[in-house]
Amino acid sequence: MDDPVGEEREGVEPLSEDDYKKIQKVLETIQRKPYQYSAHVQCIDLLRRAFLTASGGKKQLLKELRDAREAMIETFPMVESLWLEWIEDEQSEAETFEERLKVMDLCTRAVTDQVASVILFKAYGDFVEAQHIYAAAGGNGSMSEDELNAFKELFPSETVVDTYRQGAEATINDIANSHLLWDKYRELVMQDLSADPTAAKIEQVYNMYADRLRVPHARIEDTWAAFSQFVTQYDNANYEKIMVTYNKIYSTAYAKNSEREIFELPLKREVESSKTPGTEEWRIWSEYLAWETSQPKKKLSERMASALYERCLLRFGEVAKVWEDYVFFLLEKGQNSMPKVISVLQRATRHCPWSGTLWAQQIVALEKGFKSFEEVSEVKHKATKTELLDLGGQGELLKVNIAWCGFLKRRAFGDDSAEEDLDMAEMGISEAVTESENGKFQDPDYRLQRILINFYTEAKKLERARTIWKELSKSKGTSYEFWLRYFSWECINGTKDAAGQLLKRAIQVKNLDWPEKILEVWSAHVEEIGSISDVEAMMVKHRRFAMNIAKRRTGEQEVLEHEQAETLAHQQAQQFTTAEPIEPTSAEQSNSKGSVKRPRSDAGDEAQPTPKKVKPESETTPAVVAPAVALVNQTPLTANQLVKRDRENTTIIVRGLPPNHPEVKVRQFFRDCGDIHSLKIIDEKDGSSATATVEFDSKESVLAAQTKDMKSIDGHVVEIQVGTGSTLYVTNFPPIADEAYIRNLFKDFGEIVDIRFPSLKYNTHRRFCYVQFSSAEAARNATSLDGKQLGEKEHLVAKISAPNQKKDRSNATADGREVYIRNIDFQAKEKDVRDIFEKYGRIEKVRLPPGPKKGTHKGYGFVVFESKESADASLETSGKMLKSRALEVSIAQVNPGKFKPGNAVDARSMSPSVGPEDQSNGARDSPQPEPSRPSFELIKKKTLGIMNLADTVNDTRLRTLFEPFGPLRKVTLRPDHQGAIVEYENVADAGKASLAMEGLDLDGMKIEIGELADLMKRKPEKKITKGFQKKQATMLLIPPSVRNAVPRGGGGGQKRRAGLGFVGAVSKKDQKDPASSGDVEMKNADGPEHKKAGRSNEDFKKMFLSSGN
Repeated sequence: MDDPVGEEREGVEPLSEDDYKKIQKVLETIQRKPYQYSAHVQCIDLLRRAFLTASGGKKQLLKELRDAREAMIETFPMVESLWLEWIEDEQSEAETFEERLKVMDLCTRAVTDQVASVILFKAYGDFVEAQHIYAAAGGNGSMSEDELNAFKELFPSETVVDTYRQGAEATINDIANSHLLWDKYRELVMQDLSADPTAAKIEQVYNMYADRLRVPHARIEDTWAAFSQFVTQYDNANYEKIMVTYNKIYSTAYAKNSEREIFELPLKREVESSKTPGTEEWRIWSEYLAWETSQPKKKLSERMASALYERCLLRFGEVAKVWEDYVFFLLEKGQNSMPKVISVLQRATRHCPWSGTLWAQQIVALEKGFKSFEEVSEVKHKATKTELLDLGGQGELLKVNIAWCGFLKRRAFGDDSAEEDLDMAEMGISEAVTESENGKFQDPDYRLQRILINFYTEAKKLERARTIWKELSKSKGTSYEFWLRYFSWECINGTKDAAGQLLKRAIQVKNLDWPEKILEVWSAHVEEIGSISDVEAMMVKHRRFAMNIAKRRTGEQEVLEHEQAETLAHQQAQQFTTAEPIEPTSAEQSNSKGSVKRPRSDAGDEAQPTPKKVKPESETTPAVVAPAVALVNQTPLTANQLVKRDRENTTIIVRGLPPNHPEVKVRQFFRDCGDIHSLKIIDEKDGSSATATVEFDSKESVLAAQTKDMKSIDGHVVEIQVGTGSTLYVTNFPPIADEAYIRNLFKDFGEIVDIRFPSLKYNTHRRFCYVQFSSAEAARNATSLDGKQLGEKEHLVAKISAPNQKKDRSNATADGREVYIRNIDFQAKEKDVRDIFEKYGRIEKVRLPPGPKKGTHKGYGFVVFESKESADASLETSGKMLKSRALEVSIAQVNPGKFKPGNAVDARSMSPSVGPEDQSNGARDSPQPEPSRPSFELIKKKTLGIMNLADTVNDTRLRTLFEPFGPLRKVTLRPDHQGAIVEYENVADAGKASLAMEGLDLDGMKIEIGELADLMKRKPEKKITKGFQKKQATMLLIPPSVRNAVPRGGGGGQKRRAGLGFVGAVSKKDQKDPASSGDVEMKNADGPEHKKAGRSNEDFKKMFLSSGN
């Protein structure tokens, strides 16, 4: 046959020697790991290149290529492009009658595997038509007469027409491409009609057009024009009547097609632009499918939605979520869809054999469809016999086993069950439990054991079930939830007394996570069934148990406070050593021992000169101190309240909420599940639904919330998914990165539900965030960016967030692997420093803090070695010359005292002091001193107070925003005043920035621009969790000896005069101001009394104009 891939051969490079070696290695890999998809694809690609570029022996190469494809298809499906290549390769070498029949069989296999592929059906039809033409031409004399007659019988014109008909019918709902088959089918039918027009054939064409015009498709206008020509030619007398009737059908389909063009046109551009689907194409498919499947019941078309899913799967067949959505759409909105669901699931598990959800759903569907035990068993065996389920995690294998064991249990107690069914169920469920206990997969919630317990309970084998409960108590005995389940089972299947004894036993478990709950249930149980003697004994024991629990909680609280204090100190030290050193401001120097006073001309933390007497910092800034006495009526803290916050395991993702759904309704929906720590709702892009992330205060609340899965909220069925493993901890990104930057960085890996940046209120140098995805799979995929270089020096850290697995922080400074280098020549570059030190060992990082101008540094730096020994050895470089200066080298020391909230980042930070021996180097590399310091009034004019600033905005982002208006002198974060200080080099630049930046939306807050005095009047931001808040008692339980010593306000007793520093100390002048009186309620700092009274925009315009700019 003619080679249909001759053009392709011209662009294919012959195999090199390395390629032949690769083939051998890949074949060995496939033999060892037959379930490695990439190895199969690579093998086929290499063998095909060898086949296409070979000058001889092509039959043998084709056989090897065929064997490789057959080996792959035993485990994995072929995508559309691989099937097409296979057909083209076989067709190019098919010469004999038998070889051509094999190509026809291959085409049949291809369209059976990819049922919605227009391209494969077109290849099938073209092949059959080519064989018909070949036979009609006498086979070019290459066949005997018998073979030729057999060939003509196999490929008559009717077979050609029927092949295109089948393809056109199978793909009729493919809006974009169905015309490729239907137009060809119509062409062949019209040729036959022209040759022999009959009434039956005319009626057939009418029916063809009626069916076609009912369906939206890209070329519907061309179809309508062709129909008009057909009516004109064959029934012109009734033209108007027929066209009016058919126009009703056409106009409806035309309107539907127009509605979908908003998706079809961009989708066509994406598909035509790349053979490999990308992120943008995925986004369009997602929005298109969401729109199509959310149509009102009267407009929803199951056929069109199914066709759309099939088209998407041709491009994203390896994405399990698409298959899952397709299946659940059919289950929810399909009519008599069980046979179709089973068919789709058979293909789905073949395309995504790592998805336990799909395998489990297939087992359920086969059971629902009354399939035989052998069929269900075969599916379970297929799912578990390979290692592919492990790719999705151990949870996937658990899903399959849960579905399988549930099937066995239900089958054992069915109406037509036999004794052997009971035995088979017991054996199968026990085997799954044993595999879980032996570590083959994890079952943290002992789901399989519970199925086995239910089986034994229903089979009246209560002692066996009780034995399982007892065994579980050894590993699950610290869970209150386990004991409540055991208790409930014993109440139903045992005796009330035995159930009560279980609770007494549970209370005495040393590390029980919620003993208060067990104590509550036990007391209620005894009061319900016990005698007066039992109740009295219970009350005595209840008191003793409660006292023990309270004692335990007090000890846990003390341990927690100690750990928190150690963690805080460790973090402060760690943050100092990992962040870039910052030169202290003059204000900070004045507070340090032995420092000089701060010059009056510097713009500092206050707008006015410092008064002579200032309250100590401990008075002006209250510290957070744990209460020494308990609150009245306060219940003992539970274990869940004592443990550290664990967002990753106490968060759920709620999908399918009504759009614009009020937050309060979501809280009401989950109010019986537990306390909600935080809640965030995001409307989906298509506007059809919303997604919420709900963080509870305990894992038990998450378990309770999961019971609401698939329940309805305002007519919308919600899907609830646990957020465990779906959150990334991300750090070491560029300082200028904001939420949009992070979202764009990770958008290709899946739907991002939330991005959380830390508050900089207590540490302005924190640079990390949490990215929460809609699934754990998306989060795992996103970790592929871990180590990615983003800037010149930043290598991204992106790991699954697991607070309970945090390791103690380690850093170069604490390990003694970092050296501090002073007196670096200002002309030296980072490479110069690296060249001097790299001979002492492997260098991880060289850091020269940047100077005031781009490309300069501050005259000092740091070198981080891989080992402490290398750092120690490098100390011998101290005194060596680098360009014109002698280096001073020492081991870097931890100095957390430098790290304070509000540290200034001075754009003109001073370099290390220059000693007398350095002054001879002249002015070529030393910063020139300023001729004179500006006046205090001038500094006030060129200093802006940035107010209403979110505490997640760092100084680098502020610098990036404000630097375009002119050179900056200083940027200082002041989260204690909900803002920042920005000082420019000149007044005009400050004026320009104020005019431009006023009202800018930054992290959800509109910033305000004013003077420094306005900023200092602001109070720190008080964050209040929205929703329902529990009021706590504020009365302290004060010992009598202390209570009697406290003077009472009003009434009897002499009032003690308060001295300076006490609340009662108010001068007469202050008393004249009603706002300062203790009897007047103070308004919020952001209220009218704190509206900025500084310069207006008119003032800044004058500043700007007066400068001559």
